[in-house]
Amino acid sequence: MVVESASSHERNVHMLASRGFRAIAAALWFAAACSHDYSTGPRRPVPVASVAAGPTALVLGIGQTKQLTAFVKDAAGNTLSGRLVTWRTDSPDVARVSADGLVTATGPGYATIIATCEGKTFGVAATVVEE
Repeated sequence: MVVESASSHERNVHMLASRGFRAIAAALWFAAACSHDYSTGPRRPVPVASVAAGPTALVLGIGQTKQLTAFVKDAAGNTLSGRLVTWRTDSPDVARVSADGLVTATGPGYATIIATCEGKTFGVAATVVEE
């Protein structure tokens, strides 16, 4: 099977059309426009091997905030971007966390802020003190 470049294919289609072979030229153009290489199948995303967050521990006064950052990696340790990380707290009376990882200290005590990505989790220890 000979594979032509797109520009070579277009020249051949135009040449056939100019010589009166419009039906053949149209069929060739249509076949090229509809072709797709399905041999490799759909690309699957690289699986998440681990998630971490930083800072790894917090000490906040009531009302203070701190932004956490999640780090998502594959099995080789490469950073994976564009993955959805969800955040939650085990003690909302002590610390709340927003959807983007902003922690707000709400009362004295201890809480764990948990980052989750594709089934992998990481906990950040938060201590809230009265000032």
